[in-house]
Amino acid sequence: MESLNILVVEDESLVALEITQTIQNFGYPNVDYATTAQMAKALLQENSFDLILMDINLGEERDGITLYQSLAIDTPIIYLTAYKDDATIQKAIETNPIGYLIKPYSDDELKALIFLATYKIKLMLSHQNKGQRLALGASYYFDTQEDKLFYHDVFIHLGKKELQLLKLLMRAKGNTVSYYSIENEIWGSQSVSSSTIRTLIYRLRAKLEYKLIKSEQSNGIFLKM
Repeated sequence: MESLNILVVEDESLVALEITQTIQNFGYPNVDYATTAQMAKALLQENSFDLILMDINLGEERDGITLYQSLAIDTPIIYLTAYKDDATIQKAIETNPIGYLIKPYSDDELKALIFLATYKIKLMLSHQNKGQRLALGASYYFDTQEDKLFYHDVFIHLGKKELQLLKLLMRAKGNTVSYYSIENEIWGSQSVSSSTIRTLIYRLRAKLEYKLIKSEQSNGIFLKM
């Protein structure tokens, strides 16, 4: 990856254009911008981006943090905002951003953060290319070498059966795993109730982005990959 593909989300058109041109002057030619949540979603559906710069105040009912959470994507994010109250910062931190720039900020501050993002993204891709990380979506990945689940770089502890269930779903590669298969693979010859199986599924869902594990009516479940 020689340069990042960057999306700027800023509701003021002139500001969005200025940020775009500033980043291009840093040596990143591939920069698009969106001025509404709808435009941002459309661009993300049509293109592959390595980094998002998101203004928190989009002048809409939904703020930039909530918009990013609703996208359920792995793309790293930097927040740009005039808000510096504890509640807003804490809400942003929960999405594990690469950085948070308080307006007004200098070009040097922006450049440093984008250079840091470039380094982190290249490091992440190098791990993926070694076949150690399996992206699950919504910034979760599974380290196949260590048998561990992570959210970005934060380790998520799984119980023995939760780990078995996750690995079973990953092996299915998006295909439905029946409740019978779950019972047979995890409990073997031991008979368990349907509520026990569903409780295990619920526990695993609670540790992942809930929408990543889908139910197929009464047939079973699958991992959205």
